[in-house]
Amino acid sequence: MKLDIIVNKYLLIWHLLYQSAVSDEIHKLKQKLWLSYKKEYSLVHKDKTEILSSLEDFIPDDDLIYNLIEKSSSYKKIKLETNRYRNNILEIWDQNRKKYSKEISSILKFDIKREYKICVVHPSLDVIETDFDCSTITIGKRIITRDKDNFLTYLMYKIVKNEVSRLKTNEQDILDVVVELAITNELYTRVTKESKYNVGKKDLRQLKEKIYPYWLMYLGIPFEDFDKYMVRDNIFFDKNKYKYQKILKTIDIYSFIAFLVKNKRTIFKTKLVPVENIEML
Repeated sequence: MKLDIIVNKYLLIWHLLYQSAVSDEIHKLKQKLWLSYKKEYSLVHKDKTEILSSLEDFIPDDDLIYNLIEKSSSYKKIKLETNRYRNNILEIWDQNRKKYSKEISSILKFDIKREYKICVVHPSLDVIETDFDCSTITIGKRIITRDKDNFLTYLMYKIVKNEVSRLKTNEQDILDVVVELAITNELYTRVTKESKYNVGKKDLRQLKEKIYPYWLMYLGIPFEDFDKYMVRDNIFFDKNKYKYQKILKTIDIYSFIAFLVKNKRTIFKTKLVPVENIEML
């Protein structure tokens, strides 16, 4: 997996124009431009898609607004801070790339060959957007250095979600649960050395608990170790009611999703067992 982490001035300016203001200076500049060049300001809105699809050679039809922003002292400060933010992401990724790439390949059971453009915008914009068509992720979120694994896991989640979403299926909930299990839970657990299976979307929790026994089989966890993992992850089931599917540990994430879709009736109708009714050895 290769990440090309860049700052594109046109995309940065676009987000400054159309997202919440990152400073009082930018807010005042936006107001001034809107009052003086309302038509030109409005026309810039359509540029976003073209910028993302032509990051290296985008040329605006009318560069008046871009030029006015770029010449301002407030923008120069924002650009400097954005470049520092990019350097921070570069440093974090360089230090952790091998570990994350190895773990993701182990979990997905294939290497991600696609190159992703990570377009960095100012962290105060609090934005992360994925363009599935051109494998581009726009990110502007503050990084807490001591919790860099949270940031990187979230970025990996977006990438894997993009990869898996290319599958043709109507079972979106299954796709969502599998990506959450793979990245938000398993990857995050591996890199932090503590269970993160409590993290995730509440509306996916029940389906996750129903898929979890098969997920352990997919990961190649031996049947006799199921109790240990249930306690670790705080997800419990009656293991004696499941037939251990040896084939699952030999397939990749796409085939695992296909298995879940094929067997969804059996999986979905599974009744969750209250913890107090499960006998642990």
